[in-house]
Amino acid sequence: MKDRATSYPCSRVTPAVKCGRRLELLLDEKLKQPIIAISGRVADEMCRVLSERFLTRDNGNVKEVLIPLHALPAVSVWLVASYNAKPSRELLEALLLSTPTVLADLVWDLVDLSSTGAREGDDKPLINQYILLKSSKIMRELLKLYKLM
Repeated sequence: MKDRATSYPCSRVTPAVKCGRRLELLLDEKLKQPIIAISGRVADEMCRVLSERFLTRDNGNVKEVLIPLHALPAVSVWLVASYNAKPSRELLEALLLSTPTVLADLVWDLVDLSSTGAREGDDKPLINQYILLKSSKIMRELLKLYKLM
């Protein structure tokens, strides 16, 4: 049963960020395998920033931040860039206004690079932690080139 008051009615796919023991970016709220999974203090700060900007709902002991489909590229770039760095609300707002296509495509390239060993139904993230760590530094440098950081 879908609660219309807490979802975005413009599409059947509802990307979500689940904030529980770890932050997980899911392409759809019904899927179990996240695109990105982040834990620790940075994840708590990311959840706070996202929950201030987007619609949230409580699902037991997990807070879900529903991301409009059109904002998914900006949020995914922001999550990669903010991994192992202080999350910036200003950067998120700048990316929501204009996300360079090259950076949005880079996130999906990271999924392709990490695809070895990932199985459907597995709860391991599509982008593994090692690649996420290395790519976050590159993403921040690219954001500086685009003068978004």
